Amino acid sequence: MRLRHSAILTTACLALWALTGCSARPSDSAPSAAQAETPVPAAGDHEVLPSERLADRLLTADDLGPGYATRPASTTGSPDASVEGCPQLEQLGSAADNPYAMFPNQGKRVFTGPGGTQLTEKLYSAPPKDLSAGAGQIMTAMGACPSYQLVTATTVADVRTQTVPVARLGDEQWGQVLTVTAGGRRTIVQQTVIRAEAVLLVVSGSPAEVTVHTQTALAKATAR
Repeated sequence: MRLRHSAILTTACLALWALTGCSARPSDSAPSAAQAETPVPAAGDHEVLPSERLADRLLTADDLGPGYATRPASTTGSPDASVEGCPQLEQLGSAADNPYAMFPNQGKRVFTGPGGTQLTEKLYSAPPKDLSAGAGQIMTAMGACPSYQLVTATTVADVRTQTVPVARLGDEQWGQVLTVTAGGRRTIVQQTVIRAEAVLLVVSGSPAEVTVHTQTALAKATAR
């Protein structure tokens, strides 16, 4: 399955960025995890936010604290890559390179952290039923394979996935840790995904950073 700028590749490429300088644009892949069994509100019950308002609700470097800086947007294209060994991801990728493109209202910010780490936050907004159904489809595919390979022109990475519990924030929650090994080196990236009414929050980075900053990100994303 050939992919470019794909949400499917994002979390693995966050890890490859730390290992090899993977230039794939940070985005939002959201794997499966324990999901709160919360009734989904009717689509008209909550306000859908335009992209401009989502951008205002993203974290800033000041929100994160000392040692963090906003990373400039990438000016280079992302490399072609393929996922091998996971038919479920192939089926998802056949529909669109970026499954989250179904949600046109979105915002993104990428940070560098202490020691050269990277933290990515993305926000989406759509009617709650649409967010729940779309994110659920993506996360089911992302969590279907315990291991697969991510292949670019210069790198073959082994990716192992593990579902992890997520604090019961918002209305629905998913989480996954990816262990990515490439060139004899290994790094770990966690991704936490939370739906709160008509907003979907995706935070990716080192497990410690994601744990520390997710609640702050959610509070700002859902502030009235």
